[in-house]
Amino acid sequence: MRVGVRGKLVIGGLAILIVVSFGFTLLQLELSRAGFEEDLRARAVFFAREIAATISEPSELEPGPRLDRLVRQIKSVRPSILQLEILAFAGDDARVVATSHPTTPLPLSASESEHVRTGQVVSKLLVENRRRVMEVVAPVTLDGAVPGAVATKFSLQRGDALAERAKNWALTLTAASVVLMGLLMAVGAHVVVNRPIRRFMEAIRAVQRGDESAAVRVTSHDEFGLLATHFNEMMTRLRGFNAELQVRVKEATRELEARYEQVQGLQQALFQAQRNLSHAERLALSGRIMAEVAHEVGTPLHSVAGHLELLRQDLPGDALGDSVTRRLAIIETELTRVTQIITQLLDLTRRDHGEPVAVDLNHLVRDTADLVRPGLATAQLALHLEPADALPAARGHANQLQQVVLNLLTNAMDATPPGGVIRVITRPLGLGEQVELEVSDSGRGIPAHQLKQIFEPFFSTKEPGRGTGLGLFISAEIVREHKGRIDVTSDEDRGTTFRVRLPTVTA
Repeated sequence: MRVGVRGKLVIGGLAILIVVSFGFTLLQLELSRAGFEEDLRARAVFFAREIAATISEPSELEPGPRLDRLVRQIKSVRPSILQLEILAFAGDDARVVATSHPTTPLPLSASESEHVRTGQVVSKLLVENRRRVMEVVAPVTLDGAVPGAVATKFSLQRGDALAERAKNWALTLTAASVVLMGLLMAVGAHVVVNRPIRRFMEAIRAVQRGDESAAVRVTSHDEFGLLATHFNEMMTRLRGFNAELQVRVKEATRELEARYEQVQGLQQALFQAQRNLSHAERLALSGRIMAEVAHEVGTPLHSVAGHLELLRQDLPGDALGDSVTRRLAIIETELTRVTQIITQLLDLTRRDHGEPVAVDLNHLVRDTADLVRPGLATAQLALHLEPADALPAARGHANQLQQVVLNLLTNAMDATPPGGVIRVITRPLGLGEQVELEVSDSGRGIPAHQLKQIFEPFFSTKEPGRGTGLGLFISAEIVREHKGRIDVTSDEDRGTTFRVRLPTVTA
């Protein structure tokens, strides 16, 4: 069961009240009990001394009816006295001259007798038959001598009953006060904490339902009031930002739709021309059409992308709603996708078909690795280069081969999760007639049924919106034009390896 702030405050406060209240109550009861016992002891000693003071002559310590009558009178007047004895000292012995219980005299040890003979009062607190009693022995002092003593046993039952009753009442009142204070704390927590929080939650739920006019109605001057003021001010600014954002998004969307219609028209023209022309004619026509596309569409697309970036910079991130942020991301993704498609299609038709030259594959790999190192750092990937020593020069076009290496590295980066490793290895084959470039990653791998389609145009294993499916197709075309070969092997959940074999200058 989830406990709210009010419940936590009440439970915590009650725990503190219970510990403190009952702790102090028990301490007070213990101190009262000690004081009560001390008072009883003082009363018993005073009473014993008072009886001893009634004996004024040594002759009065002789057995006789007078002492027996005195014992009976005192016993009848004081019901709390369980036993009363008058003792006479003769040498080291103490004999009972009068007692209320002849058969069971009160015990008096040698050390206690010695204390009494020196004029001291001896008192003991005992428990008999689960009842507490107090025995007091007071000396009878005559002319500086102690010829005898008065021994009494007092019952503490009445005092214990009163103390127990006082303890029960104290604990009951303490429990009642704790309950009452707990109820008052619950009411106070509801008024001070729970009610303002409920108003905040109502306003937040209204905002989740799309009500931008929601406000928190808290008028107190405490922290909740200050928080409500800032919340309402934030909602006011957010409404203004959303209104301005919607206007700018509509303008950008209209411009993008117009440019996208132009792109669609140009693409339809391109596809129609490709169906009617031969392979060579299609490449030439594609070059002219894509040049026109780059001229007519490239600049507006960059303008739209620039305005989209300015729009994001003008509006704070916390002022954008989820729906607006999602729409902006879709616009940006589609802009990037259109631009990539145009660029890659241009690469197919603008290839340099000049005379091939000697290409240092190790140098080419290092230069390409420097281009992708920022992306590797961002993606938290490690790149290991293992160039072969004395590698023969490949025969081809450096720019086109660099595009192949760049495409393979980019695909490896996209397929490798953070913390993974990408390896690039170069090695000679045969008697130096070929060189091999190997690019491997530790990514998720490619399913076996997709390996046959990996070099087909517009086929991609990436998530929608992250690739056009032309990178490997273009790379395969470049390798074939260089009279080379490209292969791929992959193990699911272990990684993928691409191997490119190219002829050397001496071949």
